[in-house]
Amino acid sequence: MTWCATATTVAGTGNAGSQVTQLRDPWRVALDSSGAIYVADSYYNRVSSWTIGSPIGTIMAGQVNGQSGSTLPYLNTPYGVCVDSNKNVYVADTTNHRVQLWTYGASSGATVAGTGKKNVIKN
Repeated sequence: MTWCATATTVAGTGNAGSQVTQLRDPWRVALDSSGAIYVADSYYNRVSSWTIGSPIGTIMAGQVNGQSGSTLPYLNTPYGVCVDSNKNVYVADTTNHRVQLWTYGASSGATVAGTGKKNVIKN
């Protein structure tokens, strides 16, 4: 086993920002069958997809401008992402207390788990 002292940037520029070439506070990543990487960008409330060698990401879930919200076209602090064989994206929409399914090409998600409200357990 040898240590690799160099790395290759596969998504983002290394400078935080809201442009489709940038990320800020990425948390989780997933790969699809073609090798594209999907990144949950928690600060800009979106999930972007990056194809191999491309310097520009495609917004797959959330808003291009990074605006947060609680209605179906929006995300709020996404921390997790998973993609299926049809390129449908599942997002752990953390601050909205739900899991959203964004079918490939959709402009909004559908709640598949959670209620959108934080559960409070009373003793």
